[in-house]
Amino acid sequence: MRGRADSVAAWAARGLVPVHVVPFGDWTVVQPAGPSLGHAPYDDELQVLAGRPVPWRLRSTIGLFAVGGNAVVTMHPHGWRAVQRWVVWVPRRGVVSPERLAAGRPGDLARTAGAGPAATRSVVDALRDPSGDAGRVLADLCHALALPGARLLDGDDRPEDMDGHRLVQPGQQHVARFHAAVDEDARLRAEMEED
Repeated sequence: MRGRADSVAAWAARGLVPVHVVPFGDWTVVQPAGPSLGHAPYDDELQVLAGRPVPWRLRSTIGLFAVGGNAVVTMHPHGWRAVQRWVVWVPRRGVVSPERLAAGRPGDLARTAGAGPAATRSVVDALRDPSGDAGRVLADLCHALALPGARLLDGDDRPEDMDGHRLVQPGQQHVARFHAAVDEDARLRAEMEED
């Protein structure tokens, strides 16, 4: 995420997932530190983080996730009304169209990262080969876009050992408010189905 670590930590505390927050210059890396505190279907920490909206003041933001063996990349471009976009890479198939989500292109990813046009070619190369695995694709994208934290992504470094690291736990009041909203939504849907 673009933005100061303090602002990113405040955003993280309003979520469902405990995270490690590590500053890297203009970027701040957010990495799950435990399971989601949400009830099903909000109990998968990677899916919850990947789908969570990012406020405009913390954009541009790029998320790199290995979910179910697939590489999932989220992009929150800078701008107040910018749409979150997704790139999904599947082993043995390559890039697939994300269902019910706005698809992103290699150029979108390079622009969101603040990388030049040459980075678009490197992004295309990283996504082209369907024979790799999600971890390798994500690491290649991280390098192609000159994003910080590649060693955290591949597990070579631990976030706890990095300068400026902080562990952020979700605020219980935010978790309770989220569950209350989900329960109310389910109740309203049930009532509408009865009519």
